[in-house]
Amino acid sequence: MITRGPYTLDAEALARLAMDISDLRRKNYEIIIVTSAAIAAGMGRMEIRRRPRSIPQLQALASIGQNLVLNAYEKALGMFGLPIGQVLLTIDDIHNRKRYTNLRNAFAELLRMGVIPIVNENDAVGTEEVKVGDNDNLSSYVASLVNADLLVLFTDVDGLYDCDPRKGTGNLISLVTRITPEIEALCGGAGDSAAVGGMRTKIEAANRVLSAGGMMIIVNGKKARISEILRGDDVGTLFCPEQTGLTARSHWIAMSAKVSGILKVDAGAAKAIGEKNASLLPKGIAGIEGNFEVGDVVAVENPSGDEIARGVTLYDSHEIEKIMGHHSVEIASILGYSKGTTVIHRNDLVHSRVLSEKGCHNGHRI
Repeated sequence: MITRGPYTLDAEALARLAMDISDLRRKNYEIIIVTSAAIAAGMGRMEIRRRPRSIPQLQALASIGQNLVLNAYEKALGMFGLPIGQVLLTIDDIHNRKRYTNLRNAFAELLRMGVIPIVNENDAVGTEEVKVGDNDNLSSYVASLVNADLLVLFTDVDGLYDCDPRKGTGNLISLVTRITPEIEALCGGAGDSAAVGGMRTKIEAANRVLSAGGMMIIVNGKKARISEILRGDDVGTLFCPEQTGLTARSHWIAMSAKVSGILKVDAGAAKAIGEKNASLLPKGIAGIEGNFEVGDVVAVENPSGDEIARGVTLYDSHEIEKIMGHHSVEIASILGYSKGTTVIHRNDLVHSRVLSEKGCHNGHRI
């Protein structure tokens, strides 16, 4: 979208985007840009024509390129008097609830000040363990984090097709209301050269956005303008949910948070959680796996080992080891203090039926 050739930033494309954004800002739209091209720009600056494989080299090139990308946006948007602010993220900023909340507040203040946030993954310090890995999923995290009304994914094809458009056949799918196995099948698997238009990560992003009750559209960045999309022109593939999504906190628990451990519960607790939307009490806990802190997200498993819920724990793993199997009134005498009668309050529990619908399995984001 913003590159010309593999290693050069496209000043004309940025100028067109800036003009579009300027028009929208005059209409009081709030805009956040999630961008790529830092490593590519760094390669161009250092006259490197083959992408390195070593993490330190990629980090160094990202450090060089991030400055170039930000300067390009500053120049393009500055022509219209629009200030920008850089936001660099890693997946840990999404997983950690405190950092996630701080990030929401930072975005809110930037937008209140009339600033255009320019978001990129922090490749200069990122390793495989802390990387989102692609801007499609990164932008979906950001869209959910700020409760965006619409996520626009610019790509080099017109949208999602029912087969590979590069073969000269296929019809554009104009509307998707849920991510079905048939939709997923159009995208191939990870690293699949037969994937339609590089759509796999875009469908992952759409699944996350739809689960939060938001909308997303995939359009050709060389053809479509944001103003056309907001006007309702028939462009691209629109992903629009059939029903209201999760609350922001429940969505974070289900889709964004890292699962730090497992609480195994007895049959009675499993039934109470599943049928009565009950809180998890220490009496119902039969086992524990992992080391975790207060405020971490843990999985809740029934006696068969099936995940029945996921929630935020009010006690850490060492405390739970001491109080599990005991009545809530015994907590203070066992620990010498009490943080409350529940280990996980029902308001902080997301049930398995929701996890299944949203594509959450064993702590991995699908």
